[in-house]
This record gives sequence, structure tokens and C-alpha cells, in this order.
Amino acid sequence: MPFNPSRSQHAIRALVHLARVVCDHTSSDDAMQHLADALAEHAGGDGVAVFRVTGEGLVLAAVRGLPEGLHTWRVEVDDISSELGRALLDTIGHGIFKQAKTLPLVSAGGLFGAAVLFRRREDDGTEPWNDEVAQGLVDLAAIGLATSAHLQSIMRANEELRASRAALVHGEKLRALGQMAAGISHDLKNILNPLSLHIQIAARGNARGNAQQVDETLLEMKHALGRGLDVIERLRDFSRQAPDSKAVVVDLNALARETVQLARPRMVSASGRVNTVREDFGHPPPIFGQPSEIVSALLNLLANAVEAAPDAVHISVRTGEESGGAWVAVADDGPGMTAEVQARVFEPFFTTKGTEGTGLGLAMVYATMHRHRGKVRFDTAPGKGATFTLWFPPVPPRS
Repeated sequence: MPFNPSRSQHAIRALVHLARVVCDHTSSDDAMQHLADALAEHAGGDGVAVFRVTGEGLVLAAVRGLPEGLHTWRVEVDDISSELGRALLDTIGHGIFKQAKTLPLVSAGGLFGAAVLFRRREDDGTEPWNDEVAQGLVDLAAIGLATSAHLQSIMRANEELRASRAALVHGEKLRALGQMAAGISHDLKNILNPLSLHIQIAARGNARGNAQQVDETLLEMKHALGRGLDVIERLRDFSRQAPDSKAVVVDLNALARETVQLARPRMVSASGRVNTVREDFGHPPPIFGQPSEIVSALLNLLANAVEAAPDAVHISVRTGEESGGAWVAVADDGPGMTAEVQARVFEPFFTTKGTEGTGLGLAMVYATMHRHRGKVRFDTAPGKGATFTLWFPPVPPRS
């Protein structure tokens, strides 16, 4: 076949254009379509089908000059050979095309797809395929797809690394704060414990006169004592970062029912309306844990649901099974959380309740799940309520 300068120049321009496309930030399907167009225009084909490799086999990614019926065609990856072209000819019908040529998209040891070129005429040797241009275009596209796959793998690895680093930093922060909390709890307990003695003295003074003043003082002291001891116990619990040695096999449904019963006296909103609690228990498997800690975590979630809004909200407690483990979820239809609050929701001492909150409730829930080697996740948005889900791993097999 005589040398055609114009045809060679067009082929070079096609190679340059495809190189720019595969190096750009377009999708792989865009690159596949550009490959199909370039092969049809410069490689001597009347029709082109480009397939990409997926978990389901070869899937059609781009066509040029082919019937609509091919868009649902699937083949196995092992069929990338001359048999692929013949199978497509049988699918299309020999009345449309007479020849087919298959070119695998291979780069860096990876198979990314295949291009199939079709001709309407029989091969009589007068107009051969433009094999060099076709192979160049296919190789260039394969290199681009391999580079894209490598970059995606690096990005996934970086995301996993960032997530692991964030979890490590958060765990170290909890451990450091736990140590600090243990020291603070010891000092506070030494200060607050004498209040009980003052209560007894005030009670004796009640008989001597000014009973109203003494009674008011007693109420204030009792309130301070209860609040202080509650904070102390929360700090002590928060300081324990290791799994509890008293963990036993427990029924999550039983703990959820117990928690709902304990929380019912507190199911009153700031406006005085009573909140409703709906129980929807599934069939979670047994878990290995410390019952009192799990109940405390659920009580924290129920208390947060009640305090989320001044008006009454509907609260649900649900259980179920996931990934071999058990989960329990507490959901409300309150105001939800903003993105800023979500970013700090498990941060110790962070609270949106002003002086009424300690900022330890959800931090302790997080610490409890950490000790149980479980997970806590939440789903919320402003105006759409909040759902907190605690997932516990299955009971480990006996050795």
C-alpha cells in the first residue's frame, strides 16, 4: 500500500489527541469513547466496539457505527481473543459486517478491556488494516487506564491511612484525657464528700430554729452533692480505657428493655410534655460486655434525645443483627445537629447545653464502645432528628 502523508499526519494527530484525553481528568468511559472514535477514523474500521473489564466480565463501554443491541451484551474476560470478534459478528449478523479484529487493552501486566474493529467487506488484500495506528491507539488507552487505576488505588490507600491516623489520634486523646480525669475525680471526691457531713449538721440545726433556711440549704447541698458525685463517677468511668474484666455474655434486647424502663421517669421534655418511646426489637445475637456500662451508654443516648428539643419528641429504640454482631439504635425526631456539632460530638467536655451539660455523655458512649471493641455511628442533619447506633462484635469462640 503506498505511503500517504496526509493519512499519517491524521493518525499522529489522533494519537496526540488521545494522549491528552487519557491524561486528563475525564472518566474511563470518556477515554473509551475517544478510543472508539479514533479507531473508526484512522485504523480502517467501519465499526468499533470497546469493552472494559468489570467484576461481571466484559461490559460495553463505547461504540462507533454499531447497532443498538450490543449495549446489553456481556462476555467472560477469558474470551478476549479472536473468538470475541467472531462472537460479536454472530451477534450482529454477518449481513452487516464481514470481518472482525480484536485488540486487548493490556498495560503493566493488567487487562483493562478490549477493542473490536469491524469491516463491511471481505479481506481481499487490497486495503489491509492500519495495524500500527490501531495498536498504538489501543496501547495508549491501556496505559491511561492503568495509570488511572493506580492513582485510584493510591487515593484509597491514602483515605484509609488518614482514617487510621484519625482513629489513632482520637484514641490517644481519649487515653490522655482519661488519665487526667482520674486525677481530677480523686481531688473532687475529696472536696465533695464532706458535704454529706454538712447535711447532717444542717439537719440537726433544723430543730433549733430557722428551719426554712436550713431546709433550703439542705436542698442546695443535696443538689450540689448529687451533681458532683455524678460528674465524678462519669470521669472515673471515662478514665477506664481497657476492656472490663467483668464482662459477661449478655442479651442486648434485655438490656435495651431495662434501659427504657429506667429512663421512663425522665421522659419529660422541658415544656412538660411526655415523650413517647417506641420499642422495635429484632433478633440480635448474644454479645460479650459489661451490662452496667451498656445500660449507662443507652441512658445517655435516651437523655440526649429527651433534651434535644423543648417540645416532646418521638423516640425509638431498635435492635438487630449486622455483620455477625449485634446493634442497638436510639433515634429521635428532634432538631438534629449541624455539621459543626457533628464534627465535635464525641469530643470530651464539648456540650451545647451551656452550664447544664458536662460534655461527657457522648464521649463516655464512645469510650464504652471502644472498651467493648465495638463501633458507634450517628446519622443526623438539621431538622431531621438524630439516630445513634451502637454495634457490638459477636461473642468470640471458645479456645
